[in-house]
Amino acid sequence: MSSTISERADSSSSVPHDRTSAGPGGAEPTEEERAAAAAVLRMIWGMHVSRAIYAVTELGIPDRLVDGPVSCAELAGDTGAHEASLYRVLRLLAALGVVSEAPPGSFGLTMLGDRLRSGAPASMRSWALIHGTFGGCQPFENILHAVRTGQPGFDAAYGMPLFEYLAGHPEDASVFDAAMLERTAAFAPSVAAGYDFSDIRTVVDVGGGRGNLLAAILRGHGHLHGTLFEVPAVAAGARAVLDAAGVTDRCTVVAGDFFHAVPADADCYVLANVLHDWDDTKAAEILASCRTAMTKHGRVLIIERLIPENPAEALPVLLSDINMLVLSPGGRERTNTEYRRLLRAAGLRPGIIRPVTYPYGIIEGLPD
Repeated sequence: MSSTISERADSSSSVPHDRTSAGPGGAEPTEEERAAAAAVLRMIWGMHVSRAIYAVTELGIPDRLVDGPVSCAELAGDTGAHEASLYRVLRLLAALGVVSEAPPGSFGLTMLGDRLRSGAPASMRSWALIHGTFGGCQPFENILHAVRTGQPGFDAAYGMPLFEYLAGHPEDASVFDAAMLERTAAFAPSVAAGYDFSDIRTVVDVGGGRGNLLAAILRGHGHLHGTLFEVPAVAAGARAVLDAAGVTDRCTVVAGDFFHAVPADADCYVLANVLHDWDDTKAAEILASCRTAMTKHGRVLIIERLIPENPAEALPVLLSDINMLVLSPGGRERTNTEYRRLLRAAGLRPGIIRPVTYPYGIIEGLPD
């Protein structure tokens, strides 16, 4: 994918800009221009792909294909779908490699489609579902509003900020939490293995969700004791995760608000996918709370997506950045330089930046 994008960028830079559009008496498009138009149209129609993936995931079709190909007629009967319409959606996804069609009229899972199964390794099922509900089309209908005003499209669509909406809609909050768990599961083992915790004794996972990351860290480092710090509604569900990981005897769950204070006197404060939800002022406040609470030789570990210098490699993070633009008030993905600036604003000295599972990295903040 990277080479294709680069080739298109190189070829587009050499296109003369004074050619008249095709039409009566106008210039005919070159083959290169036609190919570029087709590529742009596919981008424009990206929503079609997202909605198609959402539809088959919501119907549970990937789970129904786990034992092998199934006919479209059987899938439609099992799910209560309109057979001819379902076939058209599956045919598109077969062309994209999400499913395979063999024999004609029957569909099986590919490696891509298997990521939409419940409980599959590196599952994306919850992400597919979240983008078919409150996180999908409606907020993005207001992207022009976000670009013009700097205010989230989500707020314009729903009349309130995302986290306020989730607090009043438990079913949607459940879908959101499941997507966050998928995301954390993807990078947690690499964080636990990718940082030297040997001189640390106590870790606080600030805004740590259900505790998956903290559980991975504690499992990997038997000398550590941990505290999971979350808002009450989320903290209430953490005990089951920590019990399943076998780390409850070395872990405490504390409910609270990191804008007020965080648990004091720990050696290490972990902030995973927290700061990208907030503007620079609020992000610096969260970091400053950790700086105030930590021990003399403590540290902060920011776990966030890193933006590579190569634009093609940065694409997943840049897409996430647009998600933050539309959904979150002031949220954004940041460059390494921007994270260093945040750390200094909070009275912390930037330390190492260590890539872990792509596109994530560990950004260290030390006492100044």
